[in-house]
Amino acid sequence: MRTVHVLLCSESGELVGGGELSLLDLVTALVPSRFAPVVVCPGPGALVERLRAGGIPVEILPFPPWRSLRAIGVLRTLARLAALVKARRISLLHVNATGRVALCAGLVGRWRRVPVIWHVRVKEPEGWKDRLLARLATRIVVNSGAVAMRFTGSARAKVTLIHNGIDLRRFTPGPPSEELRRGLGLPAGVPVVGSVGRFVAYKGYAYLLEAARLVRQKIPEARWILVGDGELRGELEAQCRRLGLDGAVTFAGWRERVGDYLALFDLFVLPSLGEHFGRVLLEAMAMGKAVVATDAGGVPEIVRHGETGLLVPPADPEAMAAAVVSLLQDRALASRLGAAGRRRVESEFSLGRHVEAVEAVYASLLDAIGDRL
Repeated sequence: MRTVHVLLCSESGELVGGGELSLLDLVTALVPSRFAPVVVCPGPGALVERLRAGGIPVEILPFPPWRSLRAIGVLRTLARLAALVKARRISLLHVNATGRVALCAGLVGRWRRVPVIWHVRVKEPEGWKDRLLARLATRIVVNSGAVAMRFTGSARAKVTLIHNGIDLRRFTPGPPSEELRRGLGLPAGVPVVGSVGRFVAYKGYAYLLEAARLVRQKIPEARWILVGDGELRGELEAQCRRLGLDGAVTFAGWRERVGDYLALFDLFVLPSLGEHFGRVLLEAMAMGKAVVATDAGGVPEIVRHGETGLLVPPADPEAMAAAVVSLLQDRALASRLGAAGRRRVESEFSLGRHVEAVEAVYASLLDAIGDRL
């Protein structure tokens, strides 16, 4: 059985979101006797460093942005990418990106007659760009049914749904760190509600803070820990002050060891207005935490209302607050939901299950061109 060389193209060299984390998990979990991954990133960053530390070859190749797609720049990038495909004896191109990266990879795939997988993780359509990139792709992989709705017509026939998966060894129920609790100034015994994500508009954190104000009226001792960062952090901190939540909400900043914070939470809240998938929900559920999440986008594919958590309408702080209060006041229910969430992640969203599904797509494309494993 020969080893197949796969070139994975990333949107970024940084760990900017769930897409990059999923790519990192995938390439480190591919069966090494069958697949030899090489990753292309448009620039340096934490993702590049993590990949190289794990022994994964990485090439840095800048891609011209859409707005400045000049012929000479595009041709130079295409030539460099095609040369890399030839030099590395690449049999598959797996594009974990959109826009310019997917365009260049798709064109090189056609040029070198190498199958191209376009892995799409965002549900908002992009019109003619989608139509062009879908034509260049041999197969389109989406991470949720919500994202699959982005494609219609002939492009829809190319779509394969593969949910994200997480490494259950990294996210497993356990006691919280007392040192971390003290560092965050959390008194013993107070209920802790937490969330993890980027502070951007569609993540809905302004509504979460309104919900925190309402929860405080019923459970004044409740504390909120927000792990993350982003362009709206200053606005959210100002909103906290206006709502009188200074002592109740802690902005913890971005943290790589998210599991340590999840272990502290009695309850996890995802306030997104329309999540493409919701990888962080898997992490919280794997830690045995009951979740309150918005009933939008790909979230209902993960959270089963009344079974692994509670779903509420997006942009509805009253409903979110009521769900949080109900679970903080009924710890037995929260415990049951958390345990069921762990079981669901184990059965449906493990990293092993995800990798097997991706490897099956690889095998089917290679079989189609007579290049068997």
